[in-house]
Amino acid sequence: MKKLTAFLALFLLTMATANAADSITVGDITASKAWARASTGAGRPGGAFLTIANTGTAGDQLVAAETPAAGKAELHTHIMDKNVMKMRQVMAIDIPGGGMTMLKPGSFHVMLFKLKNMLKEGDMFPLTLTFKKAGKATIMVHVGKAGGMMPNDHSTGHMKSPEHMKQMENMNNEEHMKQMENMNNEEHMKQMKQMKQMKMKTE
Repeated sequence: MKKLTAFLALFLLTMATANAADSITVGDITASKAWARASTGAGRPGGAFLTIANTGTAGDQLVAAETPAAGKAELHTHIMDKNVMKMRQVMAIDIPGGGMTMLKPGSFHVMLFKLKNMLKEGDMFPLTLTFKKAGKATIMVHVGKAGGMMPNDHSTGHMKSPEHMKQMENMNNEEHMKQMENMNNEEHMKQMKQMKQMKMKTE
């Protein structure tokens, strides 16, 4: 009986973790698709990104973030200062009522300072978000490739890698050449037919 209870508890914990990895909801706020880039070197800070939707009519704010994976987490954004892109800490990120806010590279994001360990592709870590009205909620963050620009969302397909994009480009080029070849062959056959008809008329 004890083994069955322990197994059931482990199963429920696993299911809860799996659900948290996809999305979490607290009040009118739903956070989803949380991801981070793999570390590019020891001692370098990390960044976490996610999508936050607000199903309520009143706006809310993300006011803090924390994770056991880092010594400190701050809310940041990017600004242009004399044609130079710079990061700045912000005290809150607005989540409009009935709207959505995306934390993404080049925009709002969560900066992770003093990482306990380097973030490796395929790892996961918890990130606790604090909203001014909705309260706190914890979501699992998936670590993707270093320099990635979007999450590895397996529910909608993998990220397009440079290799994949090159293959698509080659396929498009091959298809274009094939079409041109077919057009040239058709034009050549047409010209041959016209020459043959002209020859028959002159004979």
